[in-house]
Amino acid sequence: MFKLLAVHYDDCIPDWNTVREAIPYHVIVLVVEGTVAYTIDGETFRAEAGDFLVIPRGTVRAGSNTGAPHKKYTALFNPIDDIDPNAQLLLHRQFMKMKISNYEYVHNRFSRLFQDRWEGKPFHEPICLGILIELLGIAKREPVSPPVEPIKFYLARKIQQELQLKYRESVQVSDLAELIARSPNYTIAMFKKAIGMTPIEYVHQLRVQEASSLLLESTMSVTEVSEYLGFYDTSHFYRVFKKMMKESPSAYIANRKSF
Repeated sequence: MFKLLAVHYDDCIPDWNTVREAIPYHVIVLVVEGTVAYTIDGETFRAEAGDFLVIPRGTVRAGSNTGAPHKKYTALFNPIDDIDPNAQLLLHRQFMKMKISNYEYVHNRFSRLFQDRWEGKPFHEPICLGILIELLGIAKREPVSPPVEPIKFYLARKIQQELQLKYRESVQVSDLAELIARSPNYTIAMFKKAIGMTPIEYVHQLRVQEASSLLLESTMSVTEVSEYLGFYDTSHFYRVFKKMMKESPSAYIANRKSF
């Protein structure tokens, strides 16, 4: 259906820019942090964290930083057959910039796409293709989904920033509700609608992301990592890690270090 040409993660590249050209491939972009400017067919757009961009093949595109470096994922691809109706169903004919309602889920999928493509392990091609197709489906569905009000994005982002600072601590929904002056039930429902997961699930995601690095790049044991990240016991850490990463911490270490 599609041939994935490249997946990039731009991590605060100084003086990042792309030359003005008619691109010979389709591009999807998720802005993770900061802002980036794109000129699309002569019109300038400013994309910020949480924006999902779809840039069709043939678009005359240029891009640059907006005063400070940014972080974003980019995937380049083309249909294998230009008359494949299934591929055409998922492609956009015009440039699209949208605010994704389930941002964290989409962020995770881009991260997994980049990781699997970079590692190049057996069967990564069909896995990456599946993720690409899912992201294209989300990009098609999002514009027709009920929009999330800007105030909910603002409140959800405020909670995210708090959790990013305190994810190793015990998190109480009542404290998050007090932070945004809303009820606990409203806080949970609003956050899930805007971000795509509950606050506790988001904390688990932050912890597992940190654990993934610590397990490979530090001398800490699995038990020490579990305690450091605030899990109440190692078995709980194992369950959460395996649910998110599809393998246990021990298997994660063995598979990556043997690679």
